[in-house]
Amino acid sequence: MARCVVLLVSVLAMMCAPRRASAYCLSTTCEGIDACDGAAIEGCPTLQWRSGCVGFSVQESGGSGLDLDTVSTIVDLAFEAWRDVDCGGAGPGLVILNLGPVPCERVEYNKDAGNANVILFNSEWAHSEQSHTFALTTTTFDPETGELLNADIELNSRDHDFTVNDEQIQTDLLSVLTHEIGHFLGLAHSGNVDATMFEFYEDGTYELRSLTADDGAALCASYPSNDQLTDACNPLPRHGFSPSCRDDQAEGSCSAGRPEPEGTGSWAWLVGALALSSARQRHSWTAQRPKRTAVPVRKPLSVRPSSRSIATRSTGRNAKPICGNANHG
Repeated sequence: MARCVVLLVSVLAMMCAPRRASAYCLSTTCEGIDACDGAAIEGCPTLQWRSGCVGFSVQESGGSGLDLDTVSTIVDLAFEAWRDVDCGGAGPGLVILNLGPVPCERVEYNKDAGNANVILFNSEWAHSEQSHTFALTTTTFDPETGELLNADIELNSRDHDFTVNDEQIQTDLLSVLTHEIGHFLGLAHSGNVDATMFEFYEDGTYELRSLTADDGAALCASYPSNDQLTDACNPLPRHGFSPSCRDDQAEGSCSAGRPEPEGTGSWAWLVGALALSSARQRHSWTAQRPKRTAVPVRKPLSVRPSSRSIATRSTGRNAKPICGNANHG
């Protein structure tokens, strides 16, 4: 009897002992497997924009009662939070450029036409199993290397009212976007409840706007400082940039140029060369699996689902998974 009591006390002590918070995690090419706390997983490369240079576009219609200018400003602020991370005295080896608004309002990746990494509002939200999620990030990558090829962020404006103020906050757009951009960059959910990349968010809060040391460590692990990388880099997608969806692109056209972003070097001339180069390598991407990140984890098709949701700093009863993540490789 005494032995049973001792065993029971030991079990209770283990249950009540404080647990070590898990560190950051990075998404990998392997379904259901994230690389956490800096560990490398053999056969499962982490997802990254290998060149360190990537562009994004905001869908021109805006949404949730917010116009394009307002949405673009918030998106820029969300990306800026990640660009400003300190990786040991220097910024991350990452250049992120706003390529301007686009009319395309569809999540897609084209292996034979131009592409854009689009951030858009979805007022229909056909992702029925994720009706409670705030957003969904879909990424496409090379399953052999983990190189990210495309990323689109959908904001669930059917079920949530996004706001941009500091007083009457409903669903804070900047908080949700800051979290989703972590998925856009290849980060997975963190086990640290204080991190922006934790998987839950509570309406009416805005703590996720500010990154924690855990979030910064994740970004620096994926994109260590690189003083050779400048804003003059080429942010265009592998098969060329197009502001239009696949069905609206001219037949036989794989890319379309656009005015170069203000304050950046000249890269528009690279569009044609990029399209030709990608045409020769098109066979490399035959096994791509898209990956979606949404507040709850999404598992579409053969995509590796990863939950990418906005989480609130507290895990109260009102906190909900921020997003779902779908990865296609």
